[in-house]
Amino acid sequence: MYGDGTMINQVCLEFQVLKKILSSHNRVQPIRVFDWNNWVPKKVAIVAWRAEMERLPTKCALSNRNINVQNRFCSLCGDFDETSEHLLVACHFAQVIWKNIAYWCKIPLIIAFDIKDLLVLHGFSPGSRKRKKTLYAIILVAIWSIWKMRNEVTFGQAIPNTTKVLDEVKSMAFLWVKNRSKEVTLSWENWSRFSIFS
Repeated sequence: MYGDGTMINQVCLEFQVLKKILSSHNRVQPIRVFDWNNWVPKKVAIVAWRAEMERLPTKCALSNRNINVQNRFCSLCGDFDETSEHLLVACHFAQVIWKNIAYWCKIPLIIAFDIKDLLVLHGFSPGSRKRKKTLYAIILVAIWSIWKMRNEVTFGQAIPNTTKVLDEVKSMAFLWVKNRSKEVTLSWENWSRFSIFS
């Protein structure tokens, strides 16, 4: 029909030019690209990814979208407005979780001013690449577990329980890291002491 294919070549050239124009026009490059970790399920990492962008359906986020919420106070502490940043960083409940994780993982006390600080922490931690990836997996699981506890308190009338969250972080992270990293020799005893991947 087109004989020498010049028409198809012309369309392809026009498409490439159009694609180049569209990709360069008023495009804002993100300051930081989210670091995905294949040692945890996507559903776990997505909570942290959404939290970093302040896209979790917290009470303040829902209220800002004109959704009627009873109050804007944090479900876990009841003292401050519930934003992603408060819930995962500033809330006393979350700070207890981060303090215990730092102690367990043998790293300095976690001092975070925003969610990004939590998500880049593993990069500044000592140890091998596997140890850093494991620490990042633990941080992602902790964020997911705090969000889960918040939902249990909000919708199931549960009582905020740091011990339950910490137990869930340790056990779920162990199962996911052991199976997804293919480290079959990783034992619960070594995991509990965080004597792994020096």
